[in-house]
This record gives sequence, structure tokens and C-alpha cells, in this order.
Amino acid sequence: MKITDVRVTRINMPRVDAGWKTASYAASAVEGFIIEVAADGVTGIGGTAGHPNSMPADKLDAQLNGPIRSLLLGADSLCGNAVRDAIRRANVHARAFIAADLALYDLAGKLANLPCHALWGGAIRPKVKIVRMVGIKPPAELATTVGQLVEQGITHMKVKVGTGIHEDVERIRTLREAFRERIWIGIDGNGAYTPEQAIELSKALTPYDVRLIEQPINYRDLDGLARVTAASPIHIMADQCVYDAKSALEICQRRAAHVVSIKVTKMGSLDECRRVFEICQAFGVRVHIGGSAGPAVADIAAAQLAASFSAIDDECEVGEFQAVQGDPTVGANVKNGCVEISQAPGWGLNLAK
Repeated sequence: MKITDVRVTRINMPRVDAGWKTASYAASAVEGFIIEVAADGVTGIGGTAGHPNSMPADKLDAQLNGPIRSLLLGADSLCGNAVRDAIRRANVHARAFIAADLALYDLAGKLANLPCHALWGGAIRPKVKIVRMVGIKPPAELATTVGQLVEQGITHMKVKVGTGIHEDVERIRTLREAFRERIWIGIDGNGAYTPEQAIELSKALTPYDVRLIEQPINYRDLDGLARVTAASPIHIMADQCVYDAKSALEICQRRAAHVVSIKVTKMGSLDECRRVFEICQAFGVRVHIGGSAGPAVADIAAAQLAASFSAIDDECEVGEFQAVQGDPTVGANVKNGCVEISQAPGWGLNLAK
């Protein structure tokens, strides 16, 4: 069953928070991409987005319309592993690979009339709790933004930090005093601190029930991350330094994190996500499903993946598609701060007419 058509659509997706800022970049919009892969009258949908630090949108566009499109067109839609191997050999960026990977899964699911999660064993949870990211803001503005999310039913927040220990502690203190135990708080330093500063920050935040600190130091400094992990009273999560099974194994062997973040756009394929999960489980390292702003299909895929794992953090970053506008798909179901796991074929998404 040959793939007869491949279409790539680029979408400018303004952020709901036009003042979005982290310790490493600021952006008022995200450049998203939808890829459609058609075979036998059925169309599979994949998606991805550019990132200012790791993959500029123009370069991503060139890879999707170049090697990705060429390798998909004419391929056998029922031999997805062979197509993935060919894409892997083409050495494209993970953010390009994942768009094709998700489209192939969606196509297979729709052809088989099964939800994608059934293709690797099925969901064991009917829904996945959403963690929403909140950009760097002054404490009062931060509390207002979090309050708006709470009104929408979101109770789990990952707060971007990295402007100084005193300022960061004040941010979290303000949130905890405003919302008490109504919200779950994690923070993300985006590599802003030295190991010594990260340890100091973790100790200063201990009274405020912070559940994890993501990538507080430069992702290249694994020795430093191991020191922070050994000394921190709050669990340390590795993000940018884990991008495949080999890097996950190194983090686990060096005990450089308590938690590993799996992002579909960072791993490049759902198979790689599962390999990383199994490695972390073997070492007793927690796994957290991370995310980034972009088309809904990437978040829905991550939610279906998370729902199929029994030993994974309950809270997952699978709602960032709601942080941007202009998504062309319909079918994502968010209710009471959770992504509901669909039983519809594929990802359960279609393009709006």
C-alpha cells in the first residue's frame, strides 16, 4: 500500500502569552508544521515545530520538504519500520523525524481502524494529567497567570526560572502562598545556574514543596549535574542532555538525575521514547513526559504514549498545544486539566474543514 501523497504545511502559531520568556530564549510565536501522508484514500497526520535554540524553522522546513518528503513518497505504508530506518540514515533532525513518525503511526492506526496506542499494547489509563509551562515573570504577574490556568482546571505548573536565586525563590514563595496546596509546582532553570548555585537554589526552595527542578545547569556538564543530584533535597530532572537511549544510559549510569524527561520532539520517534523509558526503569530512574509548544498532534501522541506506561509520572506536559493559537486539527479532548485518551482511529485528530 504505497504512500501516494505527502503534504507539508507551515503554520505561524502566536503564543497565548505574547511575552513568553525562559532563561535561554524569548518568543511571541511558534513556527509549527503539519505533515499529511496519504495512502489508499486514507491520510495520516503528523506534526512538529521549530525551536529557536535547537532547530530553526527554515531549516526544519527544508528537511520536511526535502529528505522527509522524498523518503515517504512511494514508500510502503505498512512497512513503517523500513521507512523509519531510511529516515534515520538520512540524519535529519529529531524534530523533522518525529513529524514523519507520527504521521506513519496515524496512517497505520486509521488503516487498521485502531487508536495508535493499540499498536503498542493499548492504554492502561483513560486520561493523563496536564502540566502547563509558565514563562519567567515577576511574582505578581506570575500569580495572575497561574490563577488563569487554575480557572481553566489546570493545577500542575512547571515554572520557568533562572534570573537569580533570590528572585526565583520569591516567585515560588508567592505562588505557594497564593495557592497553597491547590497546585503542583515544578521549575525549569533552562541551564541558567552553576552547580553550586543550583544546590543553593534547591535548598532554598525546600519549604515550598517544589516537586522537581529541571535542567538547572548547562546540559553538557554531566559531572556537575551528578553533583547537584547527589546534594539536592528536591529531585533533579535531566532534559536537554537526554535525547536518545545512549544518552539516557549515560545519565542513569552516572546517577546524574533523579528524573529523566522524555519529549517526542527531542527523541525523534516513539520507539526511541520507549527505549529511553525501559532504560530508566531498569535503573530505577523516574520518567516524566516533557513537552514543548506546537501542533496538538505531538501532545496527543505523547499523551497516548504516557497512558500506555504503568510506571511513569502521573503529571505530563501534554497540553502545550493550548499555549499557542492556530492549530489546524480538531479532536483533542481536554477535560478537568487532563487529556482524555481517545479510542478513535489513529491519534483521533482530523484537519479542520
